[in-house]
Amino acid sequence: TIKTCRCNSSLVGLGAVACRMENQALDQFVILAQTAHGRACEALVRDALDHSNVFVFGELLDCPNVQALRGSPEGTALLELLRIFAYGTYPDYRAQRSQLPELSAAQLRKLQLLTVVSLATRDKHIGFADLQAALDVSTARELEDLIIEAVYQNLIVGKMDQENQCLIVESCACRDCREEDIDYILETLSTWHESAQQMITSLDGMVKHSTESFEKHKSTREDLEKLVQSTRENLKEGDAGVKAGGDSGGGCTRMPTDDADEESKRAKSTRGRWMGTVGLSSRGKH
Repeated sequence: TIKTCRCNSSLVGLGAVACRMENQALDQFVILAQTAHGRACEALVRDALDHSNVFVFGELLDCPNVQALRGSPEGTALLELLRIFAYGTYPDYRAQRSQLPELSAAQLRKLQLLTVVSLATRDKHIGFADLQAALDVSTARELEDLIIEAVYQNLIVGKMDQENQCLIVESCACRDCREEDIDYILETLSTWHESAQQMITSLDGMVKHSTESFEKHKSTREDLEKLVQSTRENLKEGDAGVKAGGDSGGGCTRMPTDDADEESKRAKSTRGRWMGTVGLSSRGKH
């Protein structure tokens, strides 16, 4: 019932390669933006939004020539679109669709993937219904394809739980950070730090308990070994004493029970002879 989309070692290797390719592609756009102006800069921004290996746009957005696009209505709309790709989601675009440029097929797909990442940063169990509403997809198959693509793009690591109709997220890529996100990031890190400290304290307690249990077991074992050794020595001394007593008595060792057995045997023998004599006397009289 659970369909797994998990990065194995080969996918992790591919993810590292993809990350390097993304950085290289973004660096190229940032370098080109240093000298591009006007229409050329607008075309550069559109190319960056279409590029299959670029998923972060903060550095490009901060370039002075890109910021200068707000000097024209078309440039302002394109700059706002770039800001949505850097920080926003597909629902943000839909809310302003009438004021923004139309998305190409590649741009639509990328913004949907970035929306999945944004949802994954907020919740580790995301319902399929919530994903479909945010991504504006109508079928489960389309949603599965998007999630699988997000995994292979190294944007998320997780699995699809068909029984509970949700995406279980293990980890996800990072998006561009806004200044208003700093407080949330600090709060998240503080919570993580407290959890880590509690875990360390718990582990220290477990180590202490294990050490004490080991020392107690070791002491008990040593006492038992001493008792076993003492018993063995006592038994050896007892055997030696018995042998010594037998040698001094002419080589024959008798126990009180042996004497009792001999007396019983003699009594039985005497009684048997007496009964036999009585029987013979009775037959002689008759």
